[in-house]
Amino acid sequence: MDGKTVRGSRTGGNGVHLLAAALHGCQAVIAQRQVAAKGEIPAFTPLLARLDLRNTVVTADAMHTQHGHAKTIVAAILVVKGNQEKLRRQLRGLPWREIPLRDRTHRRGHGRVEVRRLKVCTVRPGLLFPHAVQAMEIKRRRTNGKTGKVEMKTVYTVTSLTPEQATPAQLAQLVQEHWSVEALQHVRDVTFAEDASRVRTGTAPRSMATLRNLAIGLMRQAGWTNILAAADHYRSRPDHAAALLDLAA
Repeated sequence: MDGKTVRGSRTGGNGVHLLAAALHGCQAVIAQRQVAAKGEIPAFTPLLARLDLRNTVVTADAMHTQHGHAKTIVAAILVVKGNQEKLRRQLRGLPWREIPLRDRTHRRGHGRVEVRRLKVCTVRPGLLFPHAVQAMEIKRRRTNGKTGKVEMKTVYTVTSLTPEQATPAQLAQLVQEHWSVEALQHVRDVTFAEDASRVRTGTAPRSMATLRNLAIGLMRQAGWTNILAAADHYRSRPDHAAALLDLAA
């Protein structure tokens, strides 16, 4: 679950803000709702209510680390920041130095090298959040390939998944794939120039965002990893695009 403002749009003086549910990995958007500016929280549960969440893990950023949300989600991983200050203090106070490293990933891309280290602590009962049975500490180290500048960041998350339901490696993958939604937003902005679009008012910005989501999802399902290359391909071969949509008949 993540939200995005279509910055070139205008509704009541503000850009159109869309809350979306996207599948991990393929980045396909399966539900989307236009919400008021900074109005993601009340729209979270109604959007999920339309989906079958059986055997599904929901991931969301810190804005949605809300007690009410946690009570309605069967399985979740939620980031903890300042909006849950007591919980964050509790997580920071856990004996992380005594807890062994459970997963380490090394990624290279976009001109930087990133190393993530994950520790998992089982605390049940005891966490100040509904259904939370495990906490995670994720230390992220990014090195800029051009400047050599190093950035360090520590992120805490809570999850209702038990150790029997997900290994540390699986938890790390779920967290990493949640952050991949930023790549979807980047594609919409850069490849499809969403924020520069002159379609600005009424329901048109939301409709165009839906069409962009559909196009990206179909390209991913067709096996494309580079959406810019895929867009160029289908732009010059409309018959291939029609086949992708199964419109040949």
